Amino acid sequence: MKIANKEVIKFVEHLLKEDKVHQDITSNYFIDKGQQARATIFSKEKIIISGIDFTLELFKRNCGNIKVLLKSKDGSKIKNNTKILIIEGNAKKILSAERAGLNLLQHLSGISTLTARYSQKIKKNKVILLDTRKTTPGLRKFEKYATFIGGAKNHRLDLSEDYMIKDNHLILDNKIYEKIAKMNKNEKKKLVIECDNLFQVKKIIDLNVKHILLDNMNLKTMKKAKEIIGKKAKIEVSGGVNLKNITKISRIGVDFISIGAITQSAPAVNISLNLKKI
Repeated sequence: MKIANKEVIKFVEHLLKEDKVHQDITSNYFIDKGQQARATIFSKEKIIISGIDFTLELFKRNCGNIKVLLKSKDGSKIKNNTKILIIEGNAKKILSAERAGLNLLQHLSGISTLTARYSQKIKKNKVILLDTRKTTPGLRKFEKYATFIGGAKNHRLDLSEDYMIKDNHLILDNKIYEKIAKMNKNEKKKLVIECDNLFQVKKIIDLNVKHILLDNMNLKTMKKAKEIIGKKAKIEVSGGVNLKNITKISRIGVDFISIGAITQSAPAVNISLNLKKI
C-alpha cells in the first residue's frame, strides 16, 4: 500500500502541530540556538520496522536541513539494540520533534510486528491474512500501511469499496436475500456476506455469492461450513481468532483470515532516541 507524499506531509505536520513543537519552552530556554547534534534511533527489542520514511519526513519538516547517516528499510527484521535511523541537524529542532517521531515509529512498528507474528503462523497453509477497518480514527491509511509491511493484505479501506452485508443489515432489512438475488454477476463479485450459522451459509450458497465470511464460528462449525461451500465461494474467517488458534483455523482450508486485533490491539514497540553533541 502506497501513501501519497502530500498525505504524509499533511499527517506529520499535524503531529508536530499537536505537540506544539515551535513552543517547546524547555528546549528554547536551555538549548543554544546553533547547537548541532547527532540523533540515533534504535530498537530495544526484536521488531519489524514500519514508518521509517514517515518519521524521517517528520524530522525534515521540523528541522529543515538534516543529514541522514543511516536509515533502515520498512519491513526489515530489526534485532534488539539495533540502530534504525541516524540523523544530524539542529539539536533544539531534533529534540522538539523527538516524541512525535518516536510515537509514530513505535505505533506503526508495533502493528507490523504483531501482523508478522500472525502472518507467519498461516504461511505454510497458504491462507491470506487480511486487515480490517478497526483502526484508530484518523490513522487508517498509515495503520493499514503497517499491516501490509507486516505481511497482511489490505482489505476494504472504506465503505465505498465492495459490498459487505453484516448481521445488522439483515436485522434492518428482511428483503436482503431478495436484493442479493437481483444483483448482476459483476456486483456479486464485489459482495461479501457475513454468516453466523450454517443455515445462512446454505442460503447464501444458493444465491451464488462468491465470498462468504464465517463470523465467530467454532472450529467444528467452520469445518461443516467448509463442506457445504466446497469450491463454490471464497471463505473468510473472522472473530475469535488469536495467535493460539489461527494455525488450526488455517488448516481447515479457508482462503482468508481477517483480524481486527493487528490494528486495534497492537502494542507499541520499544524504540528510543539518543542525542550526542557535535
